[in-house]
Amino acid sequence: MSKSLVQPEVLEAFLEHHRGWVAQGEANGLTLRKRYAFSAYTRALGFVVASAEHAEKVNHHPDLTLGYRWVVAVLTTHVDLGITHRDLALAEALDQIYQDYL
Repeated sequence: MSKSLVQPEVLEAFLEHHRGWVAQGEANGLTLRKRYAFSAYTRALGFVVASAEHAEKVNHHPDLTLGYRWVVAVLTTHVDLGITHRDLALAEALDQIYQDYL
């Protein structure tokens, strides 16, 4: 999968079709961010563990912040200083993993 930064129109289309994800930052340093809500702390923790296992498999690691019944995921490709197709794929994977922890 390409590590080059996604074009603005690709990112815009992604955000239109993936509810809850927002792009933050400046052109050279954008991140994708989403806050996930859970019914219990243990479900949020399970999501973090499952997300970490997936991240290891694909060798692309999100920043995950665990709170009481919520998790914030922040994605970026540090080497490229922005959002790549790897980040978009990981965002989609996190959304799929989330379905198992609702």
